[in-house]
Amino acid sequence: MFNTKKQLKNEIEEIELEIKKTSKMIMSTDLVNMKRVMRRLDFVDKNDVPHLKGKVAAGLSAADEVLVTELIFSNFFSDLDAHQIAAVMSCLVYTDNKSEGKPPKDDSLAIPFMKLQETAAKVATVMIESNIEMKKEEYLQKFAPDMMEITQKWC
Repeated sequence: MFNTKKQLKNEIEEIELEIKKTSKMIMSTDLVNMKRVMRRLDFVDKNDVPHLKGKVAAGLSAADEVLVTELIFSNFFSDLDAHQIAAVMSCLVYTDNKSEGKPPKDDSLAIPFMKLQETAAKVATVMIESNIEMKKEEYLQKFAPDMMEITQKWC
């Protein structure tokens, strides 16, 4: 009985060690793929030294850091007023899976939303090409416009 218990305990330890090795390998693959994304979007140089874009992304934490950084560095926000910016930002923090995803009726919001979707599509394409597992449609649906008009009126 004691030997059986000891043998089972050793088997459990071996399996746990194998799981740790496998998870490290998976995480290492994800890291390599994400580094590829960062290089392609010019967040880091070929030696993985962060550029300004990389430093900005590292400082963000409330939304999709890569997408927000791309929006900032493409001057997306420069033509928008404060109300439009708040409305667009609502797309990045509002994550209701039951969203209809219909663009706002008001052109002052519909155009920025379409530009947001275009930038998100670009980011998704780079991530997919860099072997990050994701579905482009699901990624784009994360950015729901449902709260845009309410947010703009609230401001």
